[in-house]
Amino acid sequence: MIKLIVSDLDGTLLDHEKRINERDLRAVAKAYEHGFDLCIASGRMKSEIQILLQPFANRYYAVGQNGATVHLRDQRMLASAEFSPELSTQLIQVTGRDEFIQFIHSNDDSYYVREWSEAVVPYEARIMTAISTHADLEGAIASDHMRCSKLSYFGELDKLVELQAKFENGFAGQIETFISDKDCLDVMPCSVSKGDALKLLIRELGIAPDEIACIGDSFNDLSMFALTPHSFAMSESREEIRSRASAVVHSVAEAIDRIIAYNYTSSTK
Repeated sequence: MIKLIVSDLDGTLLDHEKRINERDLRAVAKAYEHGFDLCIASGRMKSEIQILLQPFANRYYAVGQNGATVHLRDQRMLASAEFSPELSTQLIQVTGRDEFIQFIHSNDDSYYVREWSEAVVPYEARIMTAISTHADLEGAIASDHMRCSKLSYFGELDKLVELQAKFENGFAGQIETFISDKDCLDVMPCSVSKGDALKLLIRELGIAPDEIACIGDSFNDLSMFALTPHSFAMSESREEIRSRASAVVHSVAEAIDRIIAYNYTSSTK
């Protein structure tokens, strides 16, 4: 029996206008009525998740920053992860300042850029919290004033793939990397992913991997797909994503309907 439904946000539960449509809102409410718990697993920070999930305040678990933070329904933090100060500094210096738009994520739910520019504006519009400017990021990290939990790079996809290879070759065994959107590369601490975070959460909840169902659309969702036999890829996702899921759906509502039907069938056998 499935007990916990896990959903990604962007490209999955959120539409192109970064809202939850009425059909999916009704489906999530229906899932609650059938006794399911909900977990949001996103590359976004906890503060953003709270804004987006206002209709279901304090009724969901949250895996944020691709697994760098895990929060329980009562807002208590179950786990968090970060780079060491030395590794943070090395990673920040991999690219030139003008090659990509670089966001530094802190585990206090803050975003930072080294300097403000008009190029930052469209990316700031996609997140739900203000971006801070800090000219001396390395100094702040070295002095323990900032703890880096994730790096995000925005740019052209082919250039991001090249950058991803550069990170993986230069820091093998020290980091995890994900193409999390069509124009975004995320760099995470080693052994930090949505799947790793869900392992911690389900251990805390006392449920098994086959008692969760996961819904997503991107490469950063594959680690949670691998955790359970109940995985749903969005139909608009890339073929590489769809091929790694147990089913393909057109909406979160469709996935929830299938999950409810699965439990009903299982209970009547």
